[in-house]
Amino acid sequence: MKQITLIFISSVLSLALLSCAGGRAARLETVEERFERAQALFEKGKWARAAEDFNWIVLNNPAGSLATEAQYYYAECIYQQKQYVEAQIEFERLLRRWVDTKHLIEARYRIVQCLVFQSPRYFYDQTTTQDAIDELQTFIDDFPESPQRVEAEQLIGELRLKIARKYYESGRLYLKWRRSPPARLYFDTILSQYYDTAYVDEARVGIVVSYLLEKDIEAAQAFLEENSSSFADKELQLEAQRYIEMAQRGKFDLPFYVRLYE
Repeated sequence: MKQITLIFISSVLSLALLSCAGGRAARLETVEERFERAQALFEKGKWARAAEDFNWIVLNNPAGSLATEAQYYYAECIYQQKQYVEAQIEFERLLRRWVDTKHLIEARYRIVQCLVFQSPRYFYDQTTTQDAIDELQTFIDDFPESPQRVEAEQLIGELRLKIARKYYESGRLYLKWRRSPPARLYFDTILSQYYDTAYVDEARVGIVVSYLLEKDIEAAQAFLEENSSSFADKELQLEAQRYIEMAQRGKFDLPFYVRLYE
């Protein structure tokens, strides 16, 4: 009987301790306390740990008053860890679920920044780069007065330059193979679509060289004359003219086009 009594008392004490411990744990994991702790971690740059708490709030209290803020900061934590694909997904989720968020402009710009960071080096496929340009332009159109506009315009210029280089290097490669028509196609694309980049005069010289490889001196001269007023770099214009004069004397060949082998 005494043993049964001791067991009963022990069980009651154990349950009481567990109840107290559970109460303390519940108090530590309230939404408000989680959010405050996450913000403190965020401000210290502890992105991974802060992300855990922000995500806990979103998952456990999606209809709560702090859910929108938690989702925004969760996405920001992912972005700060340079996980740009995942960050883009989380910012897009914020805009889908909370369309009236006060972080609308910041989230939209983070999405385009994620695309910019996903843009590969120039010699790879540039589909993502073009997507980033399109999103940047849409951002500027939607928020023309935003403080991010100047940077967005600069990024568009940098990305356009990257794509122009892709076309220029492709044109040079075809010239090395002495395949003038496809080389000229790439150079023409620069003139028609990337006319505001630093590769436009180089493309004009490349077109002149492509005609000379075909021994079509008249076409090369006609093209140069048509574009004489368009050259920003007059030295490149004079270089193209020298190539034509060499071809007229029967002395032009690709080794004279030095940049082809740089």
